[in-house]
Amino acid sequence: ATRVREGDQVMAVLPGSTRASVVFFSNFGVAYTARIIDIPASTGYGEPIQRLFKLKDRERIVGALSLDPRVIGAVKAKKEGEEPPVHAVAVSSDGYSLRFSLEPFVEPSTRAGRRYGRVPEGAEFVGVARCTGSEILIAATKEARAVLTKADEVNFLSGPGRGVILIKLGEGDRVLGFIASTGDRDLLTVETSRGAEQTISTAKYEVTGRGGKGRELLQRGQFTRVIWPLPDPPQPLGN
Repeated sequence: ATRVREGDQVMAVLPGSTRASVVFFSNFGVAYTARIIDIPASTGYGEPIQRLFKLKDRERIVGALSLDPRVIGAVKAKKEGEEPPVHAVAVSSDGYSLRFSLEPFVEPSTRAGRRYGRVPEGAEFVGVARCTGSEILIAATKEARAVLTKADEVNFLSGPGRGVILIKLGEGDRVLGFIASTGDRDLLTVETSRGAEQTISTAKYEVTGRGGKGRELLQRGQFTRVIWPLPDPPQPLGN
């Protein structure tokens, strides 16, 4: 159990050895890595992440992953120039996406972090997820459009960049969030401007190629936010 301040919520629950590291991804395209043992233990609200890292104005954390090998898997490529079996995928509010290696982020970073992606002024990353390339990316936009596309259609970049177009956006539209779905039971839940909830999954909608305008899911109204489920408690780790 943990206490949560009003208006806040739990984003991730991450298992791992105290010898392993954890990486936090920001909306500005910067990754901050720390040893799990260096995260202060607390029965209260915890410590502000700014105590560990130097975040800029309006910079916030949009994703986190345990880099314990038992949790994350193999993040090192088998051969130089190949994609690692396990890596990460990020999506930005302006409809772009990229895949990138987690290997550079395993060791603890400085307070300034390390860059994993780039966004133009006025845009931000909305999330980062673990990826093997076999997942289906499901993204939803403010103007109630959604795209479901194969993760391996998104380019794997060897260094921090902007990536490729995941969904073409109309004027004033923006991506609210995404998930990397591994099956029909993985749901992206959004709230509509009328206060209702709507789910998006591979069981309900077909998978298409990236780069299109996506599917219109509401004839009237908008999506106001992505509703993130409370993370499941992790299972005990084996040796």
